[in-house]
Amino acid sequence: MWLAITCRTCRKAAQCQYALNSIKAAETVYISACSLFEIAIKHKKKNLDLGIFPEARKFWDKVIKECDLEELPVTADIFFKAVSLPVHHADPFDRIITSQAATRQLNLVTFDPLFINYGIKVIA
Repeated sequence: MWLAITCRTCRKAAQCQYALNSIKAAETVYISACSLFEIAIKHKKKNLDLGIFPEARKFWDKVIKECDLEELPVTADIFFKAVSLPVHHADPFDRIITSQAATRQLNLVTFDPLFINYGIKVIA
């Protein structure tokens, strides 16, 4: 989802295309429920423009449906594992997503190079 938001104004067109092609080729594409929390916070603070969507939840629901994404819930175990990770990344949302990817052995689509330090497969 962040990729879709980022690619609208991205200067890394080739990276965006590679990432989008990887997503299209995947059998299942997951998105962390914590991403809605992060999007909603940024939108409420007016740091993220969601275009025609008046609230983050409406944006979320539309993208989940149209992109056929599967929402990954955040469990107590994921929170605990996120706190237990080495501090390569200070952003708590990124640590939660890292924990989910590591726990489920999923590839993570991101342009943030810090994720590589966690030993998970990153597609950028």
